Amino acid sequence: MKFLDGQILENSHFYSLRIHYEDTDIGGIVYHTKYLNFIERARSSLIRLLGFPAEKFLKLNQSIVVKNINISWYSPCSLGDCIFVKTNLIELKNASLCLQQVIFNEENNKKLASADVKLCFVNENMKVIKLPEKFFYVLKTNLPN
Repeated sequence: MKFLDGQILENSHFYSLRIHYEDTDIGGIVYHTKYLNFIERARSSLIRLLGFPAEKFLKLNQSIVVKNINISWYSPCSLGDCIFVKTNLIELKNASLCLQQVIFNEENNKKLASADVKLCFVNENMKVIKLPEKFFYVLKTNLPN
């Protein structure tokens, strides 16, 4: 399972998945909200691939949360389609980071949706905190913007 969490190539993270019945309506078209699930899965896999699984932060009473998201849909995908999410770091600050995540159809490289996602770290009281130093460094090194 070498690529279970995707792979980083040329400063981008790539995460592939197949559309299952649970992702679709009765006509086999993907629900619009499922695209949020796909990009969340890709983000979680990227962070795990970088060596910082969510459970590691939870043990420190820290969490990564979505502060803001702006998503656009371009084309539908259907049951059985293979898709991939391409993630790029577009901004890295002391207390937040912004990612651009684009979903493509693997067969024809057609853009299906894109999202700009702002993330931050919070403590157990849901107060925004500075990004952990090691995490900041690994992001900056592996996904330079």
